[in-house]
Amino acid sequence: MTPAQTPARVVGVARLADYLKRKLEKDVQLRSVSVRGEVSNASTARSGHMNFDLKEGDAILRCFAWQSDLARFPAFGNGTAIVATGSVSTYAPKSTYQLVVRAIEREGVGNVQALFEERKRKLAAEGLFDPARKRALPAFPFRVALVSSRSANGAIDFVTLLRERAPHVRIVWCETSVQGPNAPAEIVAALGRASRADVDAIVVTRGGGSFEDLFAFSDESVVRAVARARHPVVAAIGHTVDQQLCDFAADVHVETPSAAAKAIGSDIRDLRARLDDRQGRARAALRLRLERLGARLNAALLRSKLSDPRTYLAPLAQRLDDLDAALVDAESASRRSRETRLRDVTRRLDAQDPSLRLAARAATLRDAAARLDRALERYLERVRRSSGAAAARLEPAARGALARIGQGLALTRAHLDGNNPEAILQRGYAIVTYGAAIVRDPAALPPGALVTAQVARGTFSARVERNEQDGNERIG
Repeated sequence: MTPAQTPARVVGVARLADYLKRKLEKDVQLRSVSVRGEVSNASTARSGHMNFDLKEGDAILRCFAWQSDLARFPAFGNGTAIVATGSVSTYAPKSTYQLVVRAIEREGVGNVQALFEERKRKLAAEGLFDPARKRALPAFPFRVALVSSRSANGAIDFVTLLRERAPHVRIVWCETSVQGPNAPAEIVAALGRASRADVDAIVVTRGGGSFEDLFAFSDESVVRAVARARHPVVAAIGHTVDQQLCDFAADVHVETPSAAAKAIGSDIRDLRARLDDRQGRARAALRLRLERLGARLNAALLRSKLSDPRTYLAPLAQRLDDLDAALVDAESASRRSRETRLRDVTRRLDAQDPSLRLAARAATLRDAAARLDRALERYLERVRRSSGAAAARLEPAARGALARIGQGLALTRAHLDGNNPEAILQRGYAIVTYGAAIVRDPAALPPGALVTAQVARGTFSARVERNEQDGNERIG
């Protein structure tokens, strides 16, 4: 530490907060100041005091108004443009500064509120808020799609209370962001997934926030997605009485996520109590019914013939005897009728005896066979006579044909004999072979070759001394 530096003074948080409060309250410029802005996140405490924010763009001023001053203020709410007059002070528990409002003047409707009202009129004109199109929730849902963020306070409240009240209800998460510029598109996608899921109802929820924070649920695409959802929709947006547009389009609107859990799941303890009550009433009704039926049965027995069964059974026994006798008579008559019909059928069968019919057919067949034999003999006789005549005509023709064939064969033999090599050899010719081939050209025989000559009466061998094509050669 240098000598020029002065040690910092240590004070407590409460003392510093009190010091800042007194500083602000002593500033003359801040004792009475009028601030223009759009109301947001307005809420009234149980004590009657009111807290709200004034917004202008991204700037926010926290405001506080006493219950005694509220009666003098004009009516206003979220989205109302006002001029608030008051003094600037601090709120030590939250380390914030605020405007303690003493007077308010309305300036009209703010930009966000104006957009809200314009969308509301448009969608209402299209029938999206029509009560006639709203569906009732199932009496006992077992699967519920939850469209929210897992970190949202509203979703946590809903899940916690639902598990306490109705642990049998299964939650199908369809996660989405619930605030920011991308929230509307994500909410629409989550509602689409919820519509495709196998659930009994859809819950759209988030925790509290300013009017602007919740405005994603007034986006036109979100409202239309809620209206076209395939399952009934429960909307529980924020913790205030201010409604977003999807609240109007939902089938059921509740103010808080906890109220949504109560709307979805009946308390299991109540259900058990109701079941026990219904079972008790059913048992009592059954006992009373049995008692009444027993009394009616006793009375009927006293009034009926069952008090002396023999009196009731005697006519029945007699009727049974009559029926038995009638049955015996009917059986005898039926037997006689069947015997008569059997005799009649036997006579007809005898008349149609196959042996008699076969004997008649056999006689007819024998006559036909005799006639066929006679006809066959006549036919064979005609054939024999026709064959003799044909043979007489064919014999001269056959002899002529054979003579012509013999002459042709003689000519062919003479021609073959003239070309027979044996006949040629008989005339002094020889067949010369060299090796296995017949010699036709002397040039094919080299000098000194041994050849074989076949003549009419045998063969002999010769050796070639020379060969000439002009035919002058000597063979030794």
